[in-house]
Amino acid sequence: MSDEEQHAEPEPEATESVPPLDDHHEEVMKEMTLEERQEALKRSRWNVFLYLGLAALMFGFALFPFPFSADLNTGGKTYEQDLGFVWGLPLDGEDFTDVPITVEVTATSPPTTPPGVSIAVYMINSDDCGLEGWSLKEQIREGEVEPSHNVQFQEAKSPIITAEIIEFEFDVDGGNQCLFVEYIDPNNGNAIVSNGAMEVDGDMWPNQIYAGILALLFLGLSGFAFIGAQRHGEGVKALTEPSKKTTEEEILETVAGPSGPPPSAAGPAGPPPSASGPSGPPQAEPAVEPEPVAEEISAEPVFEAAENGYFYRKMPDGTYDQTVYVQAEDGSYVPYQE
Repeated sequence: MSDEEQHAEPEPEATESVPPLDDHHEEVMKEMTLEERQEALKRSRWNVFLYLGLAALMFGFALFPFPFSADLNTGGKTYEQDLGFVWGLPLDGEDFTDVPITVEVTATSPPTTPPGVSIAVYMINSDDCGLEGWSLKEQIREGEVEPSHNVQFQEAKSPIITAEIIEFEFDVDGGNQCLFVEYIDPNNGNAIVSNGAMEVDGDMWPNQIYAGILALLFLGLSGFAFIGAQRHGEGVKALTEPSKKTTEEEILETVAGPSGPPPSAAGPAGPPPSASGPSGPPQAEPAVEPEPVAEEISAEPVFEAAENGYFYRKMPDGTYDQTVYVQAEDGSYVPYQE
């Protein structure tokens, strides 16, 4: 084998190109039979409903609140509750991954003395609410520790009205959360006031990040499935319900329904010459300078053949009659009738 033949063999592989993905998909669609298209359409529709259902379920999980409440401790001064491990991404600091927690405090019997009593709410991230959590709460109350994202503190100042519902909102990181609520006297070093009662309830949404991401994913998949169902539906419709046109529409499309002369034809501006005129070219008028001889246009209409045995009539001035004609047995042309 010569060197030229050896170099010529791999050329087809080098020049071979891979068709684009969309073109390949269209070719596969064209090769599908009607039954295959109908089956693919059915699967695509089921996928749309399936993904929409999963997306709705995930949105439900994301928006479903987990309720809790706090009870008075054995000391009779502070309402506390270990909320347990709150599901969330372990990202320190305030960000969009934080878990929202709402605390509602109802002042059922606020203290009347001393005056100026406030309601203090503590949300502390700690694995030990009994020792570490309580110690951090005391340090915040006494001003020894500044509140932070992991050790949060909010206060509702006086006047506190009986049966008033005060709402506190927190955004916390994932982890074990400790809740403390108490009456304090800001005028006496934030001392705890014990001669009062309250009700503490709340809700938290620990699944909004995880379930929300899954909900958006399923919603996107349902959109892709809907696009696929639209394509398969158009293919099935094209095979089962082809476009139907009447005979008149087909004839008019063939004739093209010209209302004036075609672009290439330029008919005379004046009326056609009389049919009794000479059949030869007209004689040039005597003049000092001879004028060009123009060909005489036929005074009789001409029937031009169209497809499917139909004819249309071209008038002497170059315009077309809108009536469609057929040729009779004797060779004459008569208007077409259904």
